[in-house]
Amino acid sequence: MDTSATDARPPVVARPAAAGPVLALALAALLAGCAARGADPGVHDAPSPPVTDAAFCREAQQAIVGTALAADNEVITDFEAFVKSKPTVRPLQTRQFVHTEDGAPGRPRMISCKMKTADHLMTEYDAASAGADIGCSGVNRLTLERVLAAMTPTERRRLRYAPQKVVFDEDIVTTQGQVWVAPFPMARLAEDGTLHIRSLTMRNDWLDPRYASAPPQFKGTRYCHLIAPEHLARLLRGEVAPDR
Repeated sequence: MDTSATDARPPVVARPAAAGPVLALALAALLAGCAARGADPGVHDAPSPPVTDAAFCREAQQAIVGTALAADNEVITDFEAFVKSKPTVRPLQTRQFVHTEDGAPGRPRMISCKMKTADHLMTEYDAASAGADIGCSGVNRLTLERVLAAMTPTERRRLRYAPQKVVFDEDIVTTQGQVWVAPFPMARLAEDGTLHIRSLTMRNDWLDPRYASAPPQFKGTRYCHLIAPEHLARLLRGEVAPDR
């Protein structure tokens, strides 16, 4: 397979994005919950903050390729075991490992998700089972939207980095597992004061002719390192520093 390559396309500044079917359902449920409590989410009461839970990579799988299929997500606590693990398409199973902040075991920093590509889902199930791939950066954007939605207007005004100061750089793309598991700077502060978030991703499409002779378990893999919502919230508030 090819060696690691960095996508040099220009960064994308965070802005409201059109909701796909999975996101639209999630946002509708979120707002419905607020309405049921008789609360105005924009003024009086914010939704519960998103957290790094046992469903994180299952939801990331749905978001990244716009699928309604619900994976069985396995949370692996040993990193070496996680490195050796593989996602499966039938039954649909994703793998998750949570990286924590230095010296803070209970504070998630980054979630590594091993998922399946859209073309593998469409090949195994049907053409309507997945849609366009929004990239790991797209999943991170959705995390930002959820983090902001859980803040009150007062909390948003007090942020060290307002939404317009958050930039999602294009994903660093590799096809090599040893490159994907290596450390990388996920958050950096640019000279202009903007906060840049980037993901290191691996994508080996199921139907890519370059991998026609590769073992099945190495094809159709869609891996992301995603920022933990709790860590992103702390970055926005200035409670933790960027990686560099």
